[in-house]
Amino acid sequence: MVECALDREATRRGLGRYRRQAVRGTGAGAALVGLGLVFVLLPVDASWASDVAAGLGTTGLIVLGIALSALRSAGRMRRALAAGPWSAHTAVAVVRGGMVPPSIVLGDRAGGRAWPLTMAATKQRYERVLPGPDGVLWWCGDPDRGGVIAPPGGEELIWARAVRGHHTRNRTVGLAAAEGLFDRPAPVQPRGSRIGFPEGEGDSGTGARTEAQDRHPLTYAVLAAAARRQALPGTGRTRREADVRAVPWWRVRSLRHVAGLPRLLVSPVPVVTGLLMLGRAQDYPTVVAYAVIAFGVGLFLHAGRRFLTSGRATARLLARSSQAPGPVPKRYALLFDPVGGAPVLVLFPHGGGPEDLPEAVLRLYAPGTLKNPRKGLPSASSGPVELRGRPDGTDRGEPVVVPWIEGRPVWPAGPYEELRPGDPAAREYLERLAPPQEASGVPAP
Repeated sequence: MVECALDREATRRGLGRYRRQAVRGTGAGAALVGLGLVFVLLPVDASWASDVAAGLGTTGLIVLGIALSALRSAGRMRRALAAGPWSAHTAVAVVRGGMVPPSIVLGDRAGGRAWPLTMAATKQRYERVLPGPDGVLWWCGDPDRGGVIAPPGGEELIWARAVRGHHTRNRTVGLAAAEGLFDRPAPVQPRGSRIGFPEGEGDSGTGARTEAQDRHPLTYAVLAAAARRQALPGTGRTRREADVRAVPWWRVRSLRHVAGLPRLLVSPVPVVTGLLMLGRAQDYPTVVAYAVIAFGVGLFLHAGRRFLTSGRATARLLARSSQAPGPVPKRYALLFDPVGGAPVLVLFPHGGGPEDLPEAVLRLYAPGTLKNPRKGLPSASSGPVELRGRPDGTDRGEPVVVPWIEGRPVWPAGPYEELRPGDPAAREYLERLAPPQEASGVPAP
């Protein structure tokens, strides 16, 4: 059984990855500061040298400060994770406006109260752990002194501390209560992982898995209900696009995005901007113009390499697979990964009943915009689907399957992954997508 949160392999992996990123950032910041000092000491009496030194030094100090703060957070997270186990809580994100990160309010069923927390993370990181419509987050720490929050699974770690100010705390809890925090059923607590037992060995682990499967079966009815909870209004189909069966792949808007073609076409913009800046040398430092050009060239090379090596081939393969003969009917539940919000189709036998178990999962591209990434997904959270594809479409012989829902293709972001009955890894993944819940009756605040 798990004695502390760090006994979970996913948590150790996430903490190690975060700390390595902080160490690399510290090294990069120190290198930039050192390079700036080199330009200061150069025996060159030119304004460009001082401009370069100032830019490198300022950038290096900023990067170094952020990286050292991340290292400090890594140390605090390690101490909190080593001091106690994970616990699962209902969660609501309360947006405070401006550049301030949203507050996270965790429901404490046992104590009949709520914990308003503020996240110490960049926007790119905290957006990966924001709870969804059926929001569940894991917590490890002291709500008064700080601790770690993570999506179910415990791998994407964020340091959080108590919201300051009595009035602010009460207002935040009130907003969370209005969002239904205390009306939700309590989530099932994280199960203990088996340390040192290969699959199929260890009596206590098998018994725990069987008991969990009996109490919380992951059937079509259960996962379809979770999909309905996770559905958001206004995220149905976007405007019509060209029919992939009648036109080349590059005329289908969503396949152009899969291939990375829009990014390739936009990438030369910084190069043009830098060239215009060179033409107005009296207004812009020459070194800045060359830096913008270099940045644009890097973007163009990166986008071009991705398009030529994988993007174009992937789009063409998906277009061919979507027109393969012999469609296979299935049923689906559309869920969203709590880490990053990626859409995932969980597939079930066609024509079965509500007690059917899932057969496979299929990760999807998010076809929408940055502001609304779900735009363009199927409007129904569950229902019938037809699968068309090639059994050995990829270079590694993996099956490429394109689902057709509501008369249109939905492009997969990975291979068709079959689920083995009784596989604990598959069950853990499905529970991460749709955290199991106890019966309703959460205590009032």
